[in-house]
Amino acid sequence: MSLRSIIDSARRKPHSLKHQFRWKLVPRFIWRSVQSFHITLLVWGLVTVGCIFYLSQWMNYRQVAHRVDSLENQRSFLVSKLELLEVEISYLTRPQRLEVLVKNTMRMTSPNPAQYRLSWVDVSSVD
Repeated sequence: MSLRSIIDSARRKPHSLKHQFRWKLVPRFIWRSVQSFHITLLVWGLVTVGCIFYLSQWMNYRQVAHRVDSLENQRSFLVSKLELLEVEISYLTRPQRLEVLVKNTMRMTSPNPAQYRLSWVDVSSVD
């Protein structure tokens, strides 16, 4: 073999290495992979932010629902207490009960019919 044939064979591309990795493409391959990494990182970052936003909204909804339930329970308790107080007021202000209390504690009697009677003489003498 001559030197010329050796140089020609070194310059010629062998068919077996046609689909192999070429070193001159390394920068482009790295750049594409970096771009792909950035896009993937951006997509996953947006997915993560979306998940965090959804979870915060869900937790806020659960807290509000719990607060509404507790307020409804408190309201129903207060309504039942108010109804009980209204029944108690109606019992305490009955005229029969008030008469008994007045007779027993204050020793008062109901007025006589003579005390109700007014005449024209009584009214005219009040000058």
